[in-house]
Parts: sequence; C-alpha cells; structure tokens
Amino acid sequence: MKRDLELVRRILLHLEEGEASPSGFGAFVEDGYGLPAIHYHIRLLHDAGLIEADEIVPGQWWPERMTWSGHEFLDAARNEDLWRETKNKVEKSTGTAPFLVFHELLLNGLRARLHKGPRSRSKGMARPRTRHH
Repeated sequence: MKRDLELVRRILLHLEEGEASPSGFGAFVEDGYGLPAIHYHIRLLHDAGLIEADEIVPGQWWPERMTWSGHEFLDAARNEDLWRETKNKVEKSTGTAPFLVFHELLLNGLRARLHKGPRSRSKGMARPRTRHH
C-alpha cells in the first residue's frame, strides 16, 4: 500500500480536534478511504513517532494521541494553501518525496510567509501597541 500524505494530514487534523472514536473516521470512509488504508496510515504515523497508537486486533490500529512531533508537523501542514502549493511542487518536480523532505518544504514555505509578514495589514495602518508590565 502506498503512503498517502493527504490521509496522514487528515488523520492528524482529526486527532487534534479530539476525535479518536471509531465513528470519527466515518467521513474518511465516505470520502473513499477504506478501513485497511486508514489503519495502515495510523500505524505509519505511530511508526514515525507522530502519534501513539495501539493495535487493538491484528491489522487494526487505533490512535491514542498526537505526540510533540505530530503537532510540529501539523503546525507546518495546517495552512491549506501552503499544503496545496507544496504538494503541487513535489508532484510536478519529482512525483514524490520522502516525508522529511516534504516536511522541510512545508517549513521553508512557512518561513517565507512569516518573513513577508501578515497579509491583512495594509499600508498606513498603525501597529497595535503592546503593553509592557
């Protein structure tokens, strides 16, 4: 089975919302993901150290919680536009990339956006004052 980074991201977003119940993955099934693929990706996330999970019966993995590393990846992958841009860049240039390279590309995109500053601030708007205590 191939690794699906879209499914990886969705599982992490789902866990961050506090949804670790069996019924919570129903939307994934409705979107065309089979239960074997979902369980496989939960195991991959566990193996990568992004979540803690248990194998409740052979082949069926259940997530317990996200780890610090899982939160770190999700912070880089959360923005939909950045995610789509990074995914498209990888697909057009190489077709696929190792997870660590993909994560680094997300971080580079995030750094570039942070360097540009907030999008909502228009010219001439005063910065909010910060109170110092």
